[in-house]
Amino acid sequence: MQNSYNRGIPLHNLGRFEDAIASYDKALKIKPDDYEAWNNRGAALYNLNRWEEAIASYDKALEIKPDKYEAWYNRGIALRNLGRFEDALASYDKALEIKPDLHEAW
Repeated sequence: MQNSYNRGIPLHNLGRFEDAIASYDKALKIKPDDYEAWNNRGAALYNLNRWEEAIASYDKALEIKPDKYEAWYNRGIALRNLGRFEDALASYDKALEIKPDLHEAW
């Protein structure tokens, strides 16, 4: 799992989002409960403007680790981009419950 997961991060950083998603998908086949891979997969999908799919990945990360404030925050951004402002606020609020000093969410 570690090789696929580690591959996804530099691919993402290079802007090769489809390749990063494929790498995270391989990692998740081996270890489906890896919340970091789910969150990072969501970020790659987000960068492709595939916000609904990104939200689904963030939701998977949060099923595994409900206190992952980054996933709550990222989810809020994707929801905002879809015009789902009440849902976005709820996600930001959840991120702030976990990390009150998350200035981006304010």
